[in-house]
Amino acid sequence: MHDRSNGPPGDRNGWCAARFRVRYAETDAGGVVHHSAYLPWFEEGRSELGRRSGLPYRELEAGGVVLVVVRAEARYHASARYDERIAVWTRMTDVRSRRCVFEYRVVCEDDGRLLATGFTDHVPVGRDNGRPTRLPKPFLECWRASAGRELE
Repeated sequence: MHDRSNGPPGDRNGWCAARFRVRYAETDAGGVVHHSAYLPWFEEGRSELGRRSGLPYRELEAGGVVLVVVRAEARYHASARYDERIAVWTRMTDVRSRRCVFEYRVVCEDDGRLLATGFTDHVPVGRDNGRPTRLPKPFLECWRASAGRELE
């Protein structure tokens, strides 16, 4: 039975899902996903959120700005296994000119188990010089707006 309480909040404000299956290379000999796989899953969630918001991350990079992860946290609630269907629910919780924070909920769609929760904190830096910079205005406005609306 699918426990919908482990998906995004009922209002789904700003949540977006990236969906995929657990790949064999992400598991140990027992078929359990290694803890290190979750940060790349968070990254996939961020990429999908950018695409759905209308300004994909690649456009930010093309403009000379990259988002550097300055803090990452993951809390593991249950084990994922090979070939399970995964949804990484992602939303922005704080968008400022010089900082943005993403929140994640990783759910097994086969049975509704909550697998992990977490967040990443980012600072925009110049691609060429690595120095902190402001988010370009179109991204700042779009991402602030996406934090309050459904993107599914």
